Amino acid sequence: MNPRARVNLILSALFLWCCWQLLGYTELLSTNNEGHLNFLAQRQNSIAASDRRNIGSSIESSVETTTPARFQNSSLVIIMGNLRGGEQAWQSLYKNVLDVNSGDLALIIGEEQKQQSKQDAADDEQLSYPYNSSLYKRAKYIWTFPEYEDWADAIDLIFTYNTATTTNSSNSSESQSWRETHLPQFTKKRTGLLGGVKGYYGSGAIIFMIRWFLSQRLVEHSRPDDVTILNQYERFVLTRADHYYQCPHDYQTLDLSNNTMWIPQGEAYGGYTDRHLIVSRDNILDALDIFPTLFQQTNQQLQDWIAVGTPESILKRVWTSKGLHVRTMKRVMFTCATLFDTSRWKQPKGDVPGVPGLLKKYESEYNQTQVNCPLS
Repeated sequence: MNPRARVNLILSALFLWCCWQLLGYTELLSTNNEGHLNFLAQRQNSIAASDRRNIGSSIESSVETTTPARFQNSSLVIIMGNLRGGEQAWQSLYKNVLDVNSGDLALIIGEEQKQQSKQDAADDEQLSYPYNSSLYKRAKYIWTFPEYEDWADAIDLIFTYNTATTTNSSNSSESQSWRETHLPQFTKKRTGLLGGVKGYYGSGAIIFMIRWFLSQRLVEHSRPDDVTILNQYERFVLTRADHYYQCPHDYQTLDLSNNTMWIPQGEAYGGYTDRHLIVSRDNILDALDIFPTLFQQTNQQLQDWIAVGTPESILKRVWTSKGLHVRTMKRVMFTCATLFDTSRWKQPKGDVPGVPGLLKKYESEYNQTQVNCPLS
């Protein structure tokens, strides 16, 4: 082989070797890159999975920390006095007042009635009316007040309380001084204003002293760290047990701003009806402060205040003096009774159509309710 041919052969072999080396390197590079990419993909997937777990934990934590506390009802319906009217009336209260407004219920009743209820429950599984009332089960609060043969003894408490708070002592002679300075001026004994005081007719002293007892309950603490009843609710409904609510009573929509209170139409008797009141937390203590304000009046001013002599007229005098504004709502309820109910004042007359066993007490209330809540 000549030298030239030999050189060409060597160059060709060298070229083939270089190509083979280049091909092997490229394949190795590809393999390494693929491995590196797989590693990156696995790393990315791992990070993503970790992120998803972290995000999931954050959501669960957020849900737990933002779950709202138990809903607190913002209104309290307070039934004052004897439990009358019967189960049909009380069921109408649940359906058309408490349930419609998500309201809580409180009872303030005489001690004897509460004790009798407990005694009957212990003696007999089948309680007698009204001690079998479902009101006991529905009520969130049950308060009591003393019963008196002569409610002048109850009025003494107002003066005892005032003396104790101003002088840090109580004096029985001072607490009864009103019997000499004020009582003789109440010469109209049949208007109902001092009803319950010996020698006077009606129930005025009873209903206004129940309001005084209630005012004490609203601001008392069962424990030093407790929130008072007054501070737990934004609005209050003061009413009685013997109302039949024929259609929904949506009191939450009533505007209570600017010291405004609401009463149903009718039964005013020279003032404002004392049977039903919707009032704000800011004004309820003033609205209840009837007898203490009345007995602050003396001489001619007292005579002016009691000239009409009805409980309704005193409500108007007191509320006006305190700057409370009263508005009237359409009546959706009427006072009722059963054959077993007793009353110091008005006796029932006439059956309630469509409600067997229920009797009407005030025809005007019933008629107004039929206009505003016509039966279908």
